[in-house]
Amino acid sequence: MLRLQKHLSLHLQDLLPVHRSASLIQLSLQRVLLSTASATYSSPGHFAADDYLVSTCGITREQAAKAAKCISHWKSFSNADAVLSFLTGPALGLSKADITLLVAKDPRILNCSVDNTLRVRVDRFRSYGFSGAQISIFVRVAPYSFRTFNIDEKLGFWMPFLGSPDKFLRIVRRNSYLVTSDLHKVVKTNIRLLQEYGLSEQEIGKMCVSNPRLLTGNPDSTRAILVRADEMGVPRNTLLFRQAVTAVAGLAPETMASKLKMMAKILGCSDAEVARMVQRNPLVLVRSRERIQRICEFLTKVVGVDTKYIQGLPTILMYSLERRLVPRHYVMKVLQEKGLIRKDQSFYTMVSLSDSVFCSRYVHPHKDVLPSLADAYASACNVKIAT
Repeated sequence: MLRLQKHLSLHLQDLLPVHRSASLIQLSLQRVLLSTASATYSSPGHFAADDYLVSTCGITREQAAKAAKCISHWKSFSNADAVLSFLTGPALGLSKADITLLVAKDPRILNCSVDNTLRVRVDRFRSYGFSGAQISIFVRVAPYSFRTFNIDEKLGFWMPFLGSPDKFLRIVRRNSYLVTSDLHKVVKTNIRLLQEYGLSEQEIGKMCVSNPRLLTGNPDSTRAILVRADEMGVPRNTLLFRQAVTAVAGLAPETMASKLKMMAKILGCSDAEVARMVQRNPLVLVRSRERIQRICEFLTKVVGVDTKYIQGLPTILMYSLERRLVPRHYVMKVLQEKGLIRKDQSFYTMVSLSDSVFCSRYVHPHKDVLPSLADAYASACNVKIAT
């Protein structure tokens, strides 16, 4: 390169008159040559950085190409190596798969200072009660937020509100907007709306583990959900109202109307009767058509109850057909045939008991007369029933 530069410089001196313009042209040419040399030198470094992202971090070539703008200033891999060593070390213990996900979502993580950024952020997490394992879980479920979100602002609000890192992480798994939503314009506005309908902060925290959009969604949407739940006629300040909010939150208005029509058709009843049934247990709205139909067929054709029985006890539609209804009906029939329980024994009573209470009341007391009943019941609970 130097020979070429010298040769061209001498050649210009031979060709051009000796005046000011000659020196200007020579200077301009030198700049072009130096620029070409710089480009030739930097190009291998760029491709080496791509290779590093692919081979060391495990991301794809396409992802590495997108990340190029974040690492174009690299002169060596020393800082990236230090970051990866910290992330996979004792503080967090991230796996290779975790690193791949993190770098793919946020390649700028490799530019961070270990001491001034990463270690400080980990320490801030720990100050709010997070263990190393819990911080690692956060990195997995919200990799694009680990480096950027305001820890003190967000955790300073969510930890007192939710009560524990575990509950916080359960919600973030379902909805990572928990760490990106505007606390004042969105989250606190939604909380105020829920409180206006008689819900306490503790109840809101419990509800939002399964329905985090009530906190992070557009407040207008939250208001519409509350209005629809209220229109169901369920009293506020009750568990049923909280169930109504939970059910409505997961259903578009047209889907909810379709569900009500479907249940009226399956049960052979009026819209008003279905509405009263849903008031008794709003969560039946979240059950699928297939599930409701199969349970209704089992109850009417096998157990022998009518649809009025189901309408009066809609919670029976919430139980698993395979793991609860069929096995407990089997036990009930065996005990009735042996004369160990009344013929008019309430099926719902047997179904509604917890498994431990059911076994202590209906299975274990008869082990001498029916020694195989316990095994038969356990087997029945594990049988997959064909559609």
